[in-house]
Amino acid sequence: MSLKMSKYRLFEILEVGKGSDVTSKICDNFLVLLVIGSIFAVILGSVPEIDAEFSEEFRWFEIITVLIFTVEYLLRLWVAPLKYKQSRRPKIKYISSFYGIVDLAAILPFYVSLFGFGVDLRVLRAARLLRILKISHYNTALQDLALAIYDERKSFVSAIYIFTVTLLITSSLIFFAENSKQPEDFRSIPDAIWWSLITLTTVGYGDVSPITPVGKIIGAITALLGVCTVALLTGIVGNAFSAQLSRKRSEFRSEIIKALQDGVITDNEHEYLDKLRDEFNMSKQHARSILIETLQDMGLHMDKNYK
Repeated sequence: MSLKMSKYRLFEILEVGKGSDVTSKICDNFLVLLVIGSIFAVILGSVPEIDAEFSEEFRWFEIITVLIFTVEYLLRLWVAPLKYKQSRRPKIKYISSFYGIVDLAAILPFYVSLFGFGVDLRVLRAARLLRILKISHYNTALQDLALAIYDERKSFVSAIYIFTVTLLITSSLIFFAENSKQPEDFRSIPDAIWWSLITLTTVGYGDVSPITPVGKIIGAITALLGVCTVALLTGIVGNAFSAQLSRKRSEFRSEIIKALQDGVITDNEHEYLDKLRDEFNMSKQHARSILIETLQDMGLHMDKNYK
C-alpha cells in the first residue's frame, strides 16, 4: 500500500466511522471511552482519600492517555490536507479550528505541568476536564446547537435583548425599593443586578430577598417575567433543533429519491445512504421509516432491493 493510500486510509479511520467501516468505528469508540475514562480519573483524583490510595495508577493512566492523544493530534495534523482541501494552509486551518484547539487543550495541561512554568496545578487539573469536548469529534450535538442558534440568531438576539431590558429595569426598581431598608444587600444597582439575574433565571438562591411591600411586588413580577423569558429562549432553541431534524430528514429523503430514479438501490447507493444516516445520527428504524414512506409516495413496494 502506497504512502498516499495509507494516509487516506488513516484519514478515514480518524474521521467519524460511517457505513460499514468497522475499523473507524472501533477507533471512535476507543477514543470516546478513553476520554470518558480520563474525565473520571480527574474527578476521582480530586477526592483526597481516593487520590492517596491510587495516585500512582492515576499518574500512569494520565501518561498513557496523553501519549495516545498526542499521537492522535499529530496524525490529525498529518492528514489535515485531506480534510481541508480548499485551504492553502490546511495544517494551520486544523490547528486554529475548534476541534484542533480542543485536541491541543486535551494534552497541553500535561506538558505544562511536566515542564513547570509556575502554573497552579489545580488549574491544570481542572483544564483536563476540557477533554470532554473531544467527544464532539464523534457527536454532532454541539455543532447542531451552534447551527440551531445561528439559524435563529435574529430571534435569539431579540430574546436576549428582551432579557437584558428586563434585567436592567427590574434591578433598578428593586434597588430604589430596597436600598433604604437593606443598604448592605442592595447598596448599588450592580448589586441589584445579581439579585435580578438570579430571580429571572428562576434559580433564586435566597441569599437576598426583598422585605418591603413594593420590593415583594417587584420580586413577584420579576419571577413571572423570568419564567416567560426562559420559556421564550427555550422555545427558540427547541424550534431551531426541530428545524434541523426536519432538514436532515428532507435531505435524506431527497437522496433516497435520487437513488430510486432507476427503480433499484444499488450496493454503492446503500453504502452512501448508510453513511449519510450515520452522519445525521439517525437510527436505522428512523431511516427505514423514511424509506418506506418514500417508496409508498412513489408507488413502489419494499422488496429485496430495499434493505
